[in-house]
Amino acid sequence: MKCKKLLRYLFCLSFSLLLLLPAGAMAADYPDLPESHWAYTEMDEAIALGIIKGYEDGRIAPEDTLTWGQYLTMLERAFYPEDYAENDAVVTAEALPWYLSGYCAAQASGLLLEDDFLNVEESLLETPILRQDAVVLLERVLPEGASGYRYGSTAGETFSDWNELSANHQSALNRLYDLYVVNGRDDGTFGGNETIKRCDGSVLLLRILQQVDRARYGETMEVTLHLVDQNGNPLDKQTVEGHIGSWTLNLADTNALQGYTYSSGSQSVSSVCREYTLVFRPLTKAELAQEEFWDKVDRGEADWDDYYSQDFWLWFQGESDRKHLLLFGDENKRRFADKAEAEANMTTVSFPVWKLDSSGNKVSSTASLSIHAALADEVVAIFTEIYNDPEQFPIKDIGGYGWRGDSATGEHNCGTAIDINWDENYQIREGKIEAGSLWQPGTNAYSIDPNGSVVRIFAEHGWSWGGDAWAWDSDDSSGYHDYMHFSYMGM
Repeated sequence: MKCKKLLRYLFCLSFSLLLLLPAGAMAADYPDLPESHWAYTEMDEAIALGIIKGYEDGRIAPEDTLTWGQYLTMLERAFYPEDYAENDAVVTAEALPWYLSGYCAAQASGLLLEDDFLNVEESLLETPILRQDAVVLLERVLPEGASGYRYGSTAGETFSDWNELSANHQSALNRLYDLYVVNGRDDGTFGGNETIKRCDGSVLLLRILQQVDRARYGETMEVTLHLVDQNGNPLDKQTVEGHIGSWTLNLADTNALQGYTYSSGSQSVSSVCREYTLVFRPLTKAELAQEEFWDKVDRGEADWDDYYSQDFWLWFQGESDRKHLLLFGDENKRRFADKAEAEANMTTVSFPVWKLDSSGNKVSSTASLSIHAALADEVVAIFTEIYNDPEQFPIKDIGGYGWRGDSATGEHNCGTAIDINWDENYQIREGKIEAGSLWQPGTNAYSIDPNGSVVRIFAEHGWSWGGDAWAWDSDDSSGYHDYMHFSYMGM
């Protein structure tokens, strides 16, 4: 195929062909790219920007070797979208090999030069690209005025294999090194004749993008904002004028989203993307009541001094004076003095639940537990909602109040904690199981899913889940997780 600059009338296809998803859309769970991977953030961003694509089975293949065709495509999608879209339209229409889109676009944009010293041609597009050639392409993308300086070291002094590179490769590497795009490896080498992985190539590309956006900071551009709920359902679509470096949340008009609040997705506008997604979630019962209170204040029907005595504090997670007053009759009291006082305030409640029969089928049943009398109606409501939810989460074991000694600090002494299916929702600290046997959400029916109905419904009623209440993340190897445990005061 003879590559050339294609007709500009195809430009209208550019952005529809460029992006997989608007940037900021809810990140997927990649089966081969855990959040703990060193390049997760950059690869997730590159996917959202449409710079790289995953496979049909959801894999991202971060450790796969990049080919010439793949890297040219990534660079052209990011920095020369018009050229890429024009060439890709023709390649697609003529059913030609996909990698010709990036190759031809690179010739059109000037990323590949006539009589280039880089050793690439159509027959080599499916062969791995070397690190030394990748840095040349990256250097050519840099804005003309982008330059930097590393105090105390040069690329030639840093890389022990510097002299193995040609002068052209040295020139490109030196510029990227001064801009902190490329850093030295642990063994002191650059490895110019080695191949490059998708994760490495993505990180380097995102660092170049930072340089491009810095050079174009403040430049005005029209962007489209997709406002969606947590399931991805559209709430609103807005086309607004922004500038590179502005935050997308600041550009959005959220006045029309009554009953919703911002959840996630805001990011800085980049020169490579014109579509962004902002995720909103419905206001909780507590938040709605709080909004109503402020409306009353505005109307003169309530006073700001009444704020901390409002009932909506009963539905916010964690401790509050209002919860203390409800439970103990005193805003400053946090626990019962002894077992006798505690048991005088308990009651037994019953509610519908789903159970699994011997064949694994869900059957309707009932369960009972002892709980603080002030929470009886709320607890029945919680489990009734869990029962009526389409998930039909099955409950095998359940426990509430239990006096665990005068010195115990947990909420079971208060009748404000509930444990569910304790064998399948273990308690684990720093990777060591302290109670229960396992936690396998999505695999074991009795294990509580972080995104499932049980956690969601308890949270709506102001209860905290031990699976995420006291740990930085979901990594069981560090921190404390108690997946069976729900508590009204967050303890």
